[in-house]
Amino acid sequence: MDFLKYIYCSLIVFLFTILFSYGQDEEMYAPVKEKVPLELKGLKFGLNVGRFSDYLFKPERVSYETSFDFNLNHKYFGVFEAGYSEIELKKDNYHYLSDGYFLKLGMDYNMLKKYPSDFLGIGIRFGWADFNQSASNIIIDANHWSAYTTSINPESLNTYWLEASFGIKGEIFKNVYFGWSALLKIRVAGGKNLNVQPYDIPGYGNSTKGINLGANYYIYYQIPFNRK
Repeated sequence: MDFLKYIYCSLIVFLFTILFSYGQDEEMYAPVKEKVPLELKGLKFGLNVGRFSDYLFKPERVSYETSFDFNLNHKYFGVFEAGYSEIELKKDNYHYLSDGYFLKLGMDYNMLKKYPSDFLGIGIRFGWADFNQSASNIIIDANHWSAYTTSINPESLNTYWLEASFGIKGEIFKNVYFGWSALLKIRVAGGKNLNVQPYDIPGYGNSTKGINLGANYYIYYQIPFNRK
């Protein structure tokens, strides 16, 4: 697993390096062009359809995620993402509950020139999650005494992380797009608790790791205004 994480991180760093070098070459050899001011060219609303896989692979979790991206001259995209997650995990010796939401704010950069309405590029996000968790019917075995049952009262936790992405968005029908992105998440603060380690952090994932990998699968609809 550590080896796969190393490959994943190296790929993200490699892509950022290529983009940085490409930008320097353009400035050195390309003719000087007048800078085009940023202008809103479109707005996409997206639904993360990959979350529906929870019904098959993580039936204890129900989660939703949406995205808004603001097209600024087909090169830069302001991105706002939000979601909700609810977990109910029943085991023989405990009953765990968790629910909360997350927000992500960031930018994407489009490396495509020939098909500006599509997207191939990288992005950066700042993520924040706020969630509650509790546990009941916790059965603790004692060596010299009979087993006893306890519980942990509801508690609120926050988590902050940085997220790098590499992804694509392609128009499959008029104003309808499909998108995929690979994610690298680095926790900055929060997400740890001395009583009960969170089972899953909304938007971030495994709470025991300082770095998480992930992927998103989105269906987008572009609101058709100011589009040529």
